[in-house]
Amino acid sequence: MVTLSGKPAAAIVAGLALLSLSAGPSLAQRGAVPCSAFSRGAYGAWIVLAPVMLDFGDRLYSPTVGTTFTAGSIHNGIELSGVLDRHCGNR
Repeated sequence: MVTLSGKPAAAIVAGLALLSLSAGPSLAQRGAVPCSAFSRGAYGAWIVLAPVMLDFGDRLYSPTVGTTFTAGSIHNGIELSGVLDRHCGNR
């Protein structure tokens, strides 16, 4: 087994940590929704296109890519189609 010590090892660990953070889903801050992660479908539905984590203040919600939110449906106590309508409009 190879053992790393000193400053080069710390730099490698820091670089790997930064890389792993940048590869994760985008995090929507309260009120800011990453609209590019969603697409408007038929009859007002929204489809998740990319990994995303939504911050609703008291909870985080990370819908699976490919999930469809029909107009008026409620998931985990949130009407996500309404949130997306308000923040992303009719795109």
